[in-house]
Amino acid sequence: YLRDGPEVIFGEHGSRTASIAVSSSSNDLLRSLPADLFQQFKPSLRSVFLEAEQFLYFQDDRLDYVYFPETAVISELQTLDDGRMVEVMLTGPEGAVGLMALLCRTRAPHCTQVVQAGSAVRIETAALARIVRVHPDAARVLTPHLDQYVRQISQRSICNMYHSVKERLCTWLLLVQDRCGKTTLKLTHEQIARILGVYRPSVTCIALELRKNKMISYSRGG
Repeated sequence: YLRDGPEVIFGEHGSRTASIAVSSSSNDLLRSLPADLFQQFKPSLRSVFLEAEQFLYFQDDRLDYVYFPETAVISELQTLDDGRMVEVMLTGPEGAVGLMALLCRTRAPHCTQVVQAGSAVRIETAALARIVRVHPDAARVLTPHLDQYVRQISQRSICNMYHSVKERLCTWLLLVQDRCGKTTLKLTHEQIARILGVYRPSVTCIALELRKNKMISYSRGG
């Protein structure tokens, strides 16, 4: 700890993260908590900055923290038999990452990585579980997000199977933009290809077509 300053924590996979006490949050789930209930959360909440492409969990890791994104966007990826990954879930300020740990003592079902850098609020899973036990109203606010979680994974599974790479790429860009609210996204063709589980030349060809049709513009890394 730094005296009279923020905590400095080495994250789950070696990343250096400054953790600061939280007085309010722009995350939709936390904002939906009644004021008296949010007061119960505040002592355990910490504001952190998540770096682009930082891993929060690897598959089968313990879910030690639950993350509530504010400006960050977080991707969950399933590993295929050939070593490639494909995204099955994308979370921004509308939700949280790691809430499944409230229902059962499960490990991370997917590899979880930051797509767009930004702020988030996190809480230790054990602390959140204690709050929910003492204040059942918290569960009634948080658990509906799990329904949306399952619905998005189901929809993405169908899209990954039946939709073209072009359709999936366009959908994914819009999903990211909806969550971070930015008109310029810091991305590379390699990163997008990895998330979609396709080869980079496919992404490059589609991006060229979209740029030619004036649907997007791009330069190196943006």
